[in-house]
Amino acid sequence: MNIKLVAKKYADLKWLGAAQMIEKLQLQEPISTTAVCNVLNDIAVSQENYFAVSRQARLKKAAKLRWPDALLEDFDYRCETQEVQYLIDKACETDWVKGHSHQVITGSSGTGKTTLACGIANKLLMHGYSVRMWRFNDLVFDLALHEKEGTHPQFLRKLSKFNVLVIDDWALFPLTNKQRQMLYELIERREQVGSLMITSQYDFDKWHEAIGEQTIADAVLDRIASMAERIALRGDPKRKSHRAKGGNS
Repeated sequence: MNIKLVAKKYADLKWLGAAQMIEKLQLQEPISTTAVCNVLNDIAVSQENYFAVSRQARLKKAAKLRWPDALLEDFDYRCETQEVQYLIDKACETDWVKGHSHQVITGSSGTGKTTLACGIANKLLMHGYSVRMWRFNDLVFDLALHEKEGTHPQFLRKLSKFNVLVIDDWALFPLTNKQRQMLYELIERREQVGSLMITSQYDFDKWHEAIGEQTIADAVLDRIASMAERIALRGDPKRKSHRAKGGNS
């Protein structure tokens, strides 16, 4: 192990004082003992791992997933088509997030949409991406609340910082004119800066009815559908088995 590489690793960790100390010792009395270099490197590696685990814990807490412990490995999606299985595997990769694309998961009640979304989200969290989950009605309520309190711009900026915004039970109820305008502003603000993962009981052609006004509905759908992969679940209900494992409702 090269002591200069160890010093650089300490500097990358922002342990600048320790890095300077190693460099100073190297100048005064060169550190050549392999065992010493290895110990210093092991300390740096341990700290790197600590930072990584701490960051992942912070990301997971901030994500507020409905099923925080959902793992795709715990569920059997073999009842789905091969295409759906392929799309699920693809969604667990990160290319779509890097490209600011979206995932739309549809299916009737009880087919595992929310569980799947949380499982994919946990995969993304492991890769270091920031995620935040909202139920559709809660998100609309919070947008209206921040508008009323005069903090709407700050709230939109906060939402725009997450790599992936998960919206659960999309289009579950009709929107008022003000609500649809705020929803459009959110979708428009996140365009080209972040990804969406949406679960819904309804296909795209039913979203117009929920959003309401034709022009805004077209604008919202265009920004989502044109950049989205659609995972259409048809499988057996999985919600009951997952609740037995202690998920949050």
